[in-house]
Amino acid sequence: MSPGRIPNPDPNAEAHQRRHATAKAKKLLREGMARLQAALDDKFIIDETPLEASGAMQLAADAMHAALQQLDAADRIGRSGAAAPAGAPTRQQGQFLAYISEYVAANRAGVAPSHADLQSFFNLTPPSVNSMLVRLERCGFIRRVPGKARAIEVLVPAAHLPPLERPFKF
Repeated sequence: MSPGRIPNPDPNAEAHQRRHATAKAKKLLREGMARLQAALDDKFIIDETPLEASGAMQLAADAMHAALQQLDAADRIGRSGAAAPAGAPTRQQGQFLAYISEYVAANRAGVAPSHADLQSFFNLTPPSVNSMLVRLERCGFIRRVPGKARAIEVLVPAAHLPPLERPFKF
């Protein structure tokens, strides 16, 4: 190597730093969620807390849970070495992906929407919903576990998903 030349940085070192930072963020989120959940589960504290404050506390707990799920999903993508699937989803595919992603994040159990939920939200027939899920899976945008209900994992990073064109409620 000639003098004054800087060696290439180790690409594994950057990945290691990223994994370490993610693990630290997940640990902090879990600790914060545990403290917040303990307060929410304490009947005495909640009985003395104004309704608006306890509602805000619950929203914060839900947001922390969703953030933790997103970090877990990013870890899975990073470990598998998978990048965003090639090709962009169509508008309707993007709406399906955004709905599934938001549904999982908003659901404390972390489960995906049922076919009936998708039918209702998009005003589609059962065969149309199934056809869309099959297409999303073939394109590599989602992963489903055969024989397991509500086992849909969105493989597209949240940053690449479009916003839902209309909000949903449980």
